[in-house]
Order: sequence, then structure tokens, then C-alpha cells
Amino acid sequence: MDFATSSHRQRWLYTRTGLTEERRKLQERVVDGLRRQRHAAAAAGGTAGGGADGGSGGGAESPEVAGSATKRAREPPPLSALGELLMLKYYQQIIQEKCREMRMPVKVMATAILYHKRFFLRHSSMEFDPGRVMITAIFMATKVEEFYTRAADIAKSFDVTEDLVVKQEVALLEGLNFDLVVHSPYRALQGLLQELKEARAAAAAAGGAASPPGSASPPPATATATSQQQQQQQLAGLPPLDEGLLPAALPDSPGLDAAARAAFGALDALMLSDAPLLYGPAQLAAAALRSGFKAKGVRIPNFLARIAQRAALLLGGGGGGGGMEVVAAGAGAAAPLGGSASPSPSPAPPGDPAAALTAALDELDALGSEGARRVEVDEVKEANAAAREWRNLLKEAAGAAGGGGGGAGGGGGGDDAARAAKREKKRAAAAAAKAAKEAELLGMPQRQ
Repeated sequence: MDFATSSHRQRWLYTRTGLTEERRKLQERVVDGLRRQRHAAAAAGGTAGGGADGGSGGGAESPEVAGSATKRAREPPPLSALGELLMLKYYQQIIQEKCREMRMPVKVMATAILYHKRFFLRHSSMEFDPGRVMITAIFMATKVEEFYTRAADIAKSFDVTEDLVVKQEVALLEGLNFDLVVHSPYRALQGLLQELKEARAAAAAAGGAASPPGSASPPPATATATSQQQQQQQLAGLPPLDEGLLPAALPDSPGLDAAARAAFGALDALMLSDAPLLYGPAQLAAAALRSGFKAKGVRIPNFLARIAQRAALLLGGGGGGGGMEVVAAGAGAAAPLGGSASPSPSPAPPGDPAAALTAALDELDALGSEGARRVEVDEVKEANAAAREWRNLLKEAAGAAGGGGGGAGGGGGGDDAARAAKREKKRAAAAAAKAAKEAELLGMPQRQ
């Protein structure tokens, strides 16, 4: 599937301002929803009390109605944006660790992380447990990426019940808007490395002379059409391969192999930041490639310029970009597109694909630094406990609002409401205890 027309690009890439606004609106919706439910529960409790006492039910407006949800539990402050992001990153770190532990392909890992990120742009951790969603995201990613794994095997890896693995599937699908296609930056990075190997081979064959990436030797004249000849002439104007990338300066092993490993490590860090929600897979791959070689003391501006110019040329000529559809488009072109289309704060210079790519990579370097910092369990204990408290309050308020008005008619309505409230309280306590046990098994942070 072409990335340029995919749901990945059309609905799941944002500008920085658009992403911040999406999260702000989400938190506002959750908090307002809880307040409405608590108000409805208080009103139902007041009506029930009025019916039992023979009064007018005027206590419906008071938040202090006896037995009401608002009196049983105060409203905690909402999670801070930073606290929630750190908590989500903590669970996405676990996705990386568990996928490697279970020897899953990197495409499964990338898809599971993107599912987790996307879901929590539509729902808050104050509504859904990110640890449970994490497990289901891995299971769903194995199915979508055709790496068959039994739910029982995933349950065993996390030491949970099989039911917990599949329980959130419908909610996850709805939260993703059934957009299950993820274009993996790992595949794009593998493509760039292959292109680099071919360019090195061509440079070696020509004694270091410039040669277009992806073509080890010029095609025979008899087999080349006019349009291909024109394209080759344009490609011939690409900058030469960086000296540090030539085989004489950088042997395949250990030099090139070590840089490639560093590039994949840089991509792992980018996946734990907001980068996959801001940039396409080709840009992520290019940033990781540059970072990997920079870590080994090799700078590759010419190779990146070749990539950007070649992609722009192929796109301009109606050809396929080899997975590099928007690699030269800069930050602005990759921004959505979904519900948060906002202009890029620093648009790239028009007509200069290499400069546009460099500007995007500079921003991605900063995101990679954020992603590389590991989140420890102690850092998210408070946020995890607060999110759990909100989930319990939402559940309790929904139950009270749904069943509190049943006793408003006869004289025994007050007793019925009291018994219902008592049952609901016991049920909520049992659910909280079960959640705490499952969280403990998952190794999730717990309130001390």
C-alpha cells in the first residue's frame, strides 16, 4: 500500500501544535464526562431520597446528598500532560522489551507501539488501563503483521490470564478507528541501508566516482528507453558519495555493521517519542541513519542529499519513491492531515528537498534524545495511581447514575437505593482489588 494515500498518513500524523491540542481536548472531555456523571448520580440520589421522605426531591442539585457518588469520593486533580506521557512511554518501553523477549519481528513491535500511541490519542489513561491495552496491542499487532502468536503464549509471557489478552480487542479496534495499517520505519531503514550498500559498490567499481544510489552499474544502451536515459542524466547530477562512506574509509565489518546497529538503536529511541505521530516512516529512517553514522564519527550529508533529490525526482516524474514518498517533503508535508491540520511552524525552503530533509532531521534528533531517556518505574507511580483513581471514579459514577433513580417512586425507594449503593461499593472494591493484582503480575507501578 502506498504511504502517501494510506490512513497512516491521512489520519495519524500531526503537527506539534495539533498533537498538543488533541491531547488537551481529550483530557477536557474525560474530566467533563466525569463531572456530568457525578452530577447525574447526585441528582438520582437526591430524587430517590425525596421520594422516600415524601418531599419534593429538591436535594437533586446538592453534591452532598447522602449516599451520592460525589460525597463518597472527591474528584482528584486530572493527570498532568507530562505525567501521562511518561506513563505511556513506560508501557511502550515494555512493548519493546517483551517483543524482543518473545523474538517477534521489529514490524510487530513498531505496530504495537503505534497502536498504543494512537489509542491514547482517542482515549485517556483515566478511562483505560494502559497496561492492559499494551498487552492487547501486542496481540493484535501479531495478527495484523501475520506473525501468528497464540493469546496463551502472550498471556504466559506477561503471567496473566488469556482473557486479559483479548478482553480489550474491541475497544482497541474502535479506538484505532479500525485503521490497522502501519508503515514501519524499520523497513524504510533497511531500504536505506541496502541503497547505501549499492551506492558503495557502484563507487568502488568506478574507483570512487559518483554513481546514482540503487544502480551498481549503468544499464546497457540497447535496453534503455528515452525516459530512462533522461532520468539517468538527471541522477548523474547528484552529489558524490561522502568520503567517509567509501569502502576504503569504512569497511563493511565492523564499520558499516556497527553504524547500522547504532541506526536501529536510534530508531528504537524515536519510537518512544512523539516522532511517529509527527513524521512519516521514511523521515524517521533517515534521521536514525544519520544519527547512527554520527555516533560512529561518520557524517553523511551527501548521501542524505542524494536520497532527498532522488525521491523528489522520482515523485516529480510520477515514479515510485521506493518507500521514500515524503522523505524530502520536510516537516510541513508530513503533518496532518487527520483532525489537526496546522501549518508547519518552520516551513522548509521551496524547491530544495535536501534542505527540507535536513530541517526535519534536526527536529527528529531532539525527539530522539527525548525517547532515549529511559523512564523508570518510580517516575510514574504517582501518575499510575492517579489514573487508576480516575478510572474507578468513572466506573462508580456511571453505575450510580445508571441505577440511582430506581427507588424514586414508592416509600421503599430510599432503602433500595442504599442497598444498591452498598452493592456498587463492594463491586467497585472487588474490581479495584482484581486490577491491583493483575497490575502486580504485570510489573506495573503500584501505590506504595
